[in-house]
Amino acid sequence: MKTVTLKERHDKKYKDGYLVVEESDVFDMDNLNEGDLFILKNASEEELGLFYFGRQNRGIGYKVSNDLSVRLTQNYFTDLMKKARLEREPLYRAGHTNAFRIYNGEGDGLGGFTVDNYNGHLLIQWYSKGIYRYQQEVLTALKSVFNYESIYEKLRFEKEVPTYLLTDTPTEFPIIIEENNLFYTINFEDGPMTGIFLDQRDVRNKILSLPLEEGTMLNLFAYSGGFSVAAAKNGMDTTSVDIAKRSLELIEQNFALNELTLDNHFRYTLDVFDMFKYCRRKNLLYDLIVIDPPSFSRSKKRRFSVKSNYHELIEEAAFLTKANGYLLCSTNASDYTLNAFKKMIESTLENQTRDFEFVEVMGLPKDFKTTNLYKPSKYLKVVLIKFLD
Repeated sequence: MKTVTLKERHDKKYKDGYLVVEESDVFDMDNLNEGDLFILKNASEEELGLFYFGRQNRGIGYKVSNDLSVRLTQNYFTDLMKKARLEREPLYRAGHTNAFRIYNGEGDGLGGFTVDNYNGHLLIQWYSKGIYRYQQEVLTALKSVFNYESIYEKLRFEKEVPTYLLTDTPTEFPIIIEENNLFYTINFEDGPMTGIFLDQRDVRNKILSLPLEEGTMLNLFAYSGGFSVAAAKNGMDTTSVDIAKRSLELIEQNFALNELTLDNHFRYTLDVFDMFKYCRRKNLLYDLIVIDPPSFSRSKKRRFSVKSNYHELIEEAAFLTKANGYLLCSTNASDYTLNAFKKMIESTLENQTRDFEFVEVMGLPKDFKTTNLYKPSKYLKVVLIKFLD
């Protein structure tokens, strides 16, 4: 069996069960090909677990087991899928939602890939060439455990994130999914995304229940308008902003699906900071502002990262939120802890001299199963704030 050896005094987190070997912790390793199994050792030659080799971000492999005799066989993947299927039984029985995650990487036992169910159409997302080596085993396991109409895959480790059909009959996209009695269009073949972020299901449901009927909502980084649809169904007038022109069409489709007219629902193709300037000029104020930016982006005008620039979004949004209004701040930056995120929000709003309170903190829905052995698996942080003045 091939081995990877850690630097001295870099083994504590792995002894505690950490699931990803970070390359910066490695002292030496055998010649490994993507997908190879290896034993992780510390500087004293103590064996810390079995991993597979797969480069992803700063990592070089995911933990398979403490049992060094385990192998990534067909039976191994079938057992993983059976356990994952059992965990999602309540969602399969739900009458109002038919799109959710059915396998969530390390949270369900092995990291490096995920599987989503969109009303019977399954999408596998592969994050390294290492786990992709076991594509056929995973596909066979999926087919034996889950009901499906079609199965597709996205190769996240490739620059253009190509999408491929893995079953015989192609699907005619877009398809329609239901979530908490709302409807959205889905297309696996329209770039790296699908039309909705399934991990925000609980947040959309929260917006549906906020006491803001006849209020106004500003949805920044709106994408396909999922938050806007929920707010509109709650009786609010909405304004959706995204720099991508494609978003306008997606938003209009989702409003039509939910029998919502576009009256009093405005859509802008703008950089959000330009939108802030427009709102100030027009003296526009909102009862709810949703901020859900990408972790990193770059445009002709500016470079944005969550850790460096999120506070700028909050400063502008605080100026545009009405008294007793809400600010919903969301990030999927896995290297930004919830505690740090909350502290940044709190210090930014205190500098704005507005009286506020934290109403609720949300994270991933239950189907996005996480594990304490790998904190980045709990990547989604959502904080709902209410202004009291």
